[in-house]
Amino acid sequence: MQDTHQFSKSANPIKRRNFLKTALAAAAAPTVIPSSAFGLAGNTTPSERITMGLIGCGGHGCGWNLPRMFENNDQQVVAVCDVDSQHMENARQKVNGHYSKKLGRDYKCDTYGDFRDLINRKDIDAVDVVTPDHWHVIPALMAVKAGKHVICEKPLSITVSEGRVLADASKKSGKVFQTASENRSIDSYIHMCELVHGGYIGQLQHIKVLLPKGNKPRGNDNFTVQAPPEQLNYDMWQGQAPVAPYCPARVHNTFRWNQAYSGGVLCDWGAHMIDLAQWASGNQHSGPVEVHGKGDFPPKDAVWNTPPTFDLHYRYKDGLTMHVWAEAPAIKFEGSEGWIMFRGWRAPLRASNPKILDEKIPAEKQLHRPKLIVKRDGPGIPGGEHCDFTDAIKSGKQAYAPAEIGHRTISVAHIGNIAMLTGRKLKWDPDKEQFPGDAEANAMLSRKQREPWSIKNVDSWINVG
Repeated sequence: MQDTHQFSKSANPIKRRNFLKTALAAAAAPTVIPSSAFGLAGNTTPSERITMGLIGCGGHGCGWNLPRMFENNDQQVVAVCDVDSQHMENARQKVNGHYSKKLGRDYKCDTYGDFRDLINRKDIDAVDVVTPDHWHVIPALMAVKAGKHVICEKPLSITVSEGRVLADASKKSGKVFQTASENRSIDSYIHMCELVHGGYIGQLQHIKVLLPKGNKPRGNDNFTVQAPPEQLNYDMWQGQAPVAPYCPARVHNTFRWNQAYSGGVLCDWGAHMIDLAQWASGNQHSGPVEVHGKGDFPPKDAVWNTPPTFDLHYRYKDGLTMHVWAEAPAIKFEGSEGWIMFRGWRAPLRASNPKILDEKIPAEKQLHRPKLIVKRDGPGIPGGEHCDFTDAIKSGKQAYAPAEIGHRTISVAHIGNIAMLTGRKLKWDPDKEQFPGDAEANAMLSRKQREPWSIKNVDSWINVG
């Protein structure tokens, strides 16, 4: 940075505001990593690399998404953000350690406790939103409105209305949006969906979607009300949700078992399995027209108040039916000429006629295949969702799970939860995204947001000047 004392009185002075802007921009500029440090031999120049900001540095952010970005030579992480300073520090150390090793010298990643400061940095091209579910939409919405590309974890939203706002804003922005559904890059899942979509089991008639059951402790089952730890900005962690007393079982890892922050197992695992059902059946831009079912809901005021078991039935416009229940991760597509399925997370495919699995899918019947297709039984899982995201940015094309698709997937889960809460069979209009003539059910499509963390304030936070 140039010393201001070098300017003489006769020189044209730089206005203080402009100078400070320049100085701050220089201070915030990311360390430029040469392509040779990535082993690219100049194939990806620093100017072409996508500078990334990570929002949410907990177990999935630090343990899954950071390694995937490190493996992707088109991405460079320059800033991390979390309301838990310990999580943020863990991420900072990981980022600095990774790039310092590549550079052979110190690398400094910036840290933020407020996502708005990270998003407002002009030098950041894209953000990865890996927050708790009730914090997905607002930072993602701000980012697309601020002109950033976004990759956002699933489930994409906690209400249908929030998801619709994000999907519409994302489309309007023209920026790349990726719902981080890694299953769309797994070879066996792509093959299964192409076989179903391509008619290899005849006319699709019924889908069975099995999800795990039980609200799992995930190492965090302390329900004792206590003061929040010093490193956690608990008020901001709660965000739009109603104020509630702190206990460890409410927050990290187990927030999905509370209706204020997510939709339980149905949203957690449904974001994976229902997504495959929507994709294979050709309904990824639409949804069912009817839903009914029941769930085993704990008391509403319980910390974990989402149903650990449930049984749901959906019907689509063309007569296709889908049964979703809690047992174990599995999916089965039943057609007029056979079936195809798997049982167990990333388990091998099975079919009524094993020869179906050997079919080579011609180009005209292929679905969106990312450049990186991950082998189900291969070493490691390189994160095809991140590679597809950066490929879309470079090519100007759409990623394989844009906001509209992520929104449609989780809307199926949301209306299932609503059906269970009302205890009635509900009609659903997937075009208008309304329950026709049902005021009680429609009221559950949105919820009151605690200020200042409401969608209506997002535009006021953007400072692109």
